[in-house]
Amino acid sequence: MTRTDPLTRFDEVWLFDFELVPVPGEHPDVVCLAARELRSGRTLRLWRDQLTGTPPYRTDAGVLFICFAATAECACHLALGWPLPARILDLSPEFRNITNGIALPDDPADAKGKGKKSLLGALRYYGLETISSKYKDAMQQRVIAGWPFTARERQQIMKYCESDVLSLKRLLPKMLPDIDLPAAFYRSEFVATSALMEHCGVPIDMEIFSQLQDKHTWAAIRNDMVPEIDAQYGVYERNKAGEWSFNEKRFEAYLARECIEWDRLESGRLNLRQKTFEKYAKVFHQVDSLRQLRYTQAKLRKIKLAVGADGRDRTVLWPFVAKTSRTQPKASQWIFSPAVWLRGLIKPGPGMAVAYIDYSSMEFMIAATLSDRHCLPTNNMLEFYRSGDPYLTFAKRVGAVPESETRKTPWVDAIRDKYKTMLLAV
Repeated sequence: MTRTDPLTRFDEVWLFDFELVPVPGEHPDVVCLAARELRSGRTLRLWRDQLTGTPPYRTDAGVLFICFAATAECACHLALGWPLPARILDLSPEFRNITNGIALPDDPADAKGKGKKSLLGALRYYGLETISSKYKDAMQQRVIAGWPFTARERQQIMKYCESDVLSLKRLLPKMLPDIDLPAAFYRSEFVATSALMEHCGVPIDMEIFSQLQDKHTWAAIRNDMVPEIDAQYGVYERNKAGEWSFNEKRFEAYLARECIEWDRLESGRLNLRQKTFEKYAKVFHQVDSLRQLRYTQAKLRKIKLAVGADGRDRTVLWPFVAKTSRTQPKASQWIFSPAVWLRGLIKPGPGMAVAYIDYSSMEFMIAATLSDRHCLPTNNMLEFYRSGDPYLTFAKRVGAVPESETRKTPWVDAIRDKYKTMLLAV
């Protein structure tokens, strides 16, 4: 590092990487740690039995930790009972930020292009030599397979782990000029916070959850709701096993009885997408119960939530992975992704409470605040946001909805949705 380097304010700069065995719903099973202090060259190669209750390096704000996808490293710190590093620079969201909207080079061994945003993808982007993706996949799969490891495998795994650290050392000077460090530290702080959320997990009612995991109970729930609702439609049929399924021909006959002209695909078959049902249910209200039944049945697949032995749902949240920078956990494993009613499984322990907090129009408020900082003469966005409903306020401002109306009036909601799209586009 040179004296002009922006990282000189830190006493130490550590590049680090853990290998771990992921266990659905549980804290990670730490395998080993490889780390190198950038200035002194001090190197750590520690196997699990050498990782004590105290970290082998300082974790205070005077030390910077650099990694790629810090979720795993932070999870390992927490699993070992170590404090999270006070200052982290996660190069993964920074690489995503730098290359947002840019076509990245292909890896012939990665047919689906999943690794373009990975550490190997970042190295390729900056023209740096990498290990082969096949070798990396093979090593990852061996670690995931878990214990025991032979003496030779231990040597190979540690070498592989250290190769990521050496890759970070080569990658850092390439990326650093393109990184806004204050913003990067803020993003990395969010990654660390996400890891803490994963570590704590979401408490689940295990008595009910164990019943829902039973395939017979689950099938009964899916089927028992059909007869009462389908009585007015007659579009479901039951097989010999007692399971109900939607019948397209019966639905076509129902539409003919109701004189409803339904959208069709190019093949001539009825368009049975959920969005099509939503569109028609707004006009033909008698279809809405059927829409809800189909939607609920589609969501009532086998529950695959990743719940640990302590009764808490845990899965990697993958912050900043989506194109919109949102987190992207594996939907089937995360309690907030499947059907909304499943959130009733969330149950705090005795003397505890759970709060579900959602910000109203968060992105709109952020945009309004940023526009205010640009010293615009007037800030209609902040005014709209402070009204409590910026989209309805916009519709009223342009005369599409009378000032006295609220969302309680049925037709107002439809107008509001149209003007929401228009306002966000503007």
